[in-house]
Amino acid sequence: MAGSGEERLNLDFVTDRLAVGGSYPERDAERLAREHGIRHVVDVRVEARDDEAVLRRCGVTLLHLPTEDRCAISLDVIDDGVGWVRERLGRGERVFIHCEYGVGRSALLALCVLVAEGDAPLEALARAKSARWQVSPSPEQLQAFQVWCRREQHRAGAAWPIPSFEELAGIAYSHLRRGEVGTGTLRSG
Repeated sequence: MAGSGEERLNLDFVTDRLAVGGSYPERDAERLAREHGIRHVVDVRVEARDDEAVLRRCGVTLLHLPTEDRCAISLDVIDDGVGWVRERLGRGERVFIHCEYGVGRSALLALCVLVAEGDAPLEALARAKSARWQVSPSPEQLQAFQVWCRREQHRAGAAWPIPSFEELAGIAYSHLRRGEVGTGTLRSG
């Protein structure tokens, strides 16, 4: 999709309207909208923040949910993020959730969105991992996902089981067993 000489943006679509990934150069904000139809961005980094004015000029809105690297997003913030993303997805718009590397923080929020949209927790993680091999939330992030899913299960009256940490880790860290570490250094996000 990228034009001549442009690097691929660090994002992968986990559904037709929901993308997860890492940070991008400010100059590529316009590419998010033009090439991928992204109209909304959720930046979960505390160490940096997308330039809201630049995104706005490209027709993209920003939600900033600052969270420390390798840490879980608080449950209240997850709820806020899930609600914001689902509202936009419900209007048929594309959303990009990102952190620095597209591994942990962004994956955690995207997993919660997938569950809120109807996936069982293990199905959500398998879908995200299949779309983006780098998805591997930290142990703290996986535990937060479990807790959030337990709350969501009770709230929504869902019948799916809450997966064990070992079941989640088996999917999240499966790339390590296969030796798939890509071309760069694998980092939490």
